[in-house]
Amino acid sequence: MHCLKATRLTTLLRLVAIVLPFIAATVSIQSARAADVELPDTHAGRCAAAYLKAFNTGHDDAVRAFEERYRAKSSLKARSMEDRLAQHRELKEDWGRLTVRRVVESKERELTLYVDPSDWPGTLMFRFDFEPKEPYGLLGILIEGPVDPGQLAGHSTPIDGETRGKAIEAVIDSLNRTYVYPEVAKKMEAALRKHMAEGRYEDISASAAFASKLTQDLQAVSHDLHLTIREGGQAQSCGTGLDDGHPMAKFSDDYGFKKAEVLPGNIGYLKFNMFLDSEGALNKAAEMMAMLAGCDALIFDLRDNTGGSPEMIKFLSSYIFDKPTHLNSFYNRLNDKTSETWTLEEVPGRRLGGGTPVYVLTSSRTGSAAEEFTYNLKHLKRATIVGETTVGAAHPVEEQDIIGRFKIRVPYARAYNPITKKNWEGVGVIPHVEARYGAAVDKAVELARAEIGKTQEVKLKDPTP
Repeated sequence: MHCLKATRLTTLLRLVAIVLPFIAATVSIQSARAADVELPDTHAGRCAAAYLKAFNTGHDDAVRAFEERYRAKSSLKARSMEDRLAQHRELKEDWGRLTVRRVVESKERELTLYVDPSDWPGTLMFRFDFEPKEPYGLLGILIEGPVDPGQLAGHSTPIDGETRGKAIEAVIDSLNRTYVYPEVAKKMEAALRKHMAEGRYEDISASAAFASKLTQDLQAVSHDLHLTIREGGQAQSCGTGLDDGHPMAKFSDDYGFKKAEVLPGNIGYLKFNMFLDSEGALNKAAEMMAMLAGCDALIFDLRDNTGGSPEMIKFLSSYIFDKPTHLNSFYNRLNDKTSETWTLEEVPGRRLGGGTPVYVLTSSRTGSAAEEFTYNLKHLKRATIVGETTVGAAHPVEEQDIIGRFKIRVPYARAYNPITKKNWEGVGVIPHVEARYGAAVDKAVELARAEIGKTQEVKLKDPTP
């Protein structure tokens, strides 16, 4: 079954390697015990113990302590402490307390864990990545999820050389049949065969770690963050989209909408972290837009938005255009056809219209559908983008079975913007105005007030209705 809609959905942090604000401090391995799971007494284990303890404490000073002790210097230069603190608070609010369910794979400077957030319906896989040389600083954590329930019944199953070889051949076949860029599929095939011939997979004994390594190697060639492999059984039917029964639809009672308010100066502000398309989510979006309908400017805060459904993109975009507008197109390799997405002719309530200044806030975490929303508005010249360059994940995906042991998500289509004739895959959406995570709101408010002032000045000079 080819899932032309649901498989575009990017669940929370599923595909993106995010440099989190890793927290924490001087703790013993004994203090890392959670749900009777003790982390290994290794460099990676001590780092993860510090991260988990401080995350659950939730104090900003623990973030600073952790950064100084464990973070790679190159990573510290790439993002300010203010940004790390702000993002940590967002994650803490969304996830609650983190509890280790299982150690999946462990070496001195490698660690993969299954982790249960208390306030999020699912288990996540955390992989801690470190520098290859001393002092082995933490580069980041790859977070994937939700983990297939079948994987949680027991430990990650062992894998032998024969099975690894069969899996790699099946992955290569899937890529050559399905991947949106056939020439890139051939390059990935060459890389996998080279790594296999060099024996790079021979020391990997657990299926989950093997899947994680294959994902890393494929993304190193394709730079495609939607291309992933994970341990699991037969690929499941994708259905028709997120509805109220889907686990991500119950991500929170607010459907990912975190805040809607009118800031001083009659500037609307809407922060939401998912593009869900259930009836409940669309009703919530309409409620939020009704609150902001009379504003003189509008700010969409997507700094922590990791993606979702194109239906919500169309729905929200329709409030800020006066007439039906072509937003984006998608080429599908599976059927060799191109489809178009347009704004809606009608929306519940009142539109803000095409004359209201709009600002979109982004960060290095903004991904997938959130990037599409931003890219569309940027190139339609309908919004000013403020913040950081986004993740760079543009491709819809289909989930396929790999020898009954793994699942691969293969991008089978690509966005094709009607204006640029390109998309944001691998490069992200570059903002008009650069601003650090913690400074983006203030910068957008400053720009909005200036724009509103210009409009009011014009009206005073020409009061003709």
